[in-house]
Amino acid sequence: MTEKDHAIFASYGNDSIALIRWMYERGHANSYVVYSDTGWAAPWWSERVTRAEELVRAYGMEPVRIESMGFVPLVKLRKGFPRNGMQFCTTHLKIVPAMEWLDRIDPDKELTCCVGVRRSESAARRMWPEHTQDSSTHGGRDLWAPLVRVEDSERDDLLRRTGFDVLPHRSMECYPCVNANRADLRMLDEERIAFIEQFEAEMGYTGTGKPRTMFRPKSKMGAVGIREVKRWADSARGEYEPPSGGCDGGMCGI
Repeated sequence: MTEKDHAIFASYGNDSIALIRWMYERGHANSYVVYSDTGWAAPWWSERVTRAEELVRAYGMEPVRIESMGFVPLVKLRKGFPRNGMQFCTTHLKIVPAMEWLDRIDPDKELTCCVGVRRSESAARRMWPEHTQDSSTHGGRDLWAPLVRVEDSERDDLLRRTGFDVLPHRSMECYPCVNANRADLRMLDEERIAFIEQFEAEMGYTGTGKPRTMFRPKSKMGAVGIREVKRWADSARGEYEPPSGGCDGGMCGI
């Protein structure tokens, strides 16, 4: 039997921090706050996680870090990068390790799991339910999304009461996410670009001779490889032109 009432799943982005404050203000301090380490966070994100865990303790909650096999080993194991519709990274880096932890500390499924989803985040989440019974991604436990009706202004007020500034971007638990948009990709620094470039080269080619790259060229106007994807992201919409004669990243035509 678990001693806690809730397990708050947090990436420590804006909505996660706001959710922690919301739960604290409403007397739900008897909670775990759970962070899943994907092994793919921005280098500086660990400092934010440490600071957020200090906040969690100050509120009387218990921070938990769940380890995973890590993004790079997972991609090598699967012999390819995750894609939309084949997003195995979320499953193996977050959902499966979290369910293993939940089953270990809460075998009777008494915990209510909480997430910081807000309907105003995106069209895909505009119908997100506040309550889900027997959530399949939480091992059959009830799932609660208390902030579903919270708009940006209220979220930002919750954040300010924690002492955290509002980030101009989403969580950097994955840097970059396989679903990164132009704004996300513009944040990549040279160190990360060089790492991914080398990683892509190590992944080699598919059976049909196509390079295994983190982002599909057809979703980035034909950009092949992370360096070209960054050039696409930095260009104005519709103005990117792939290099003539193929990619210039040393990955094609050799």
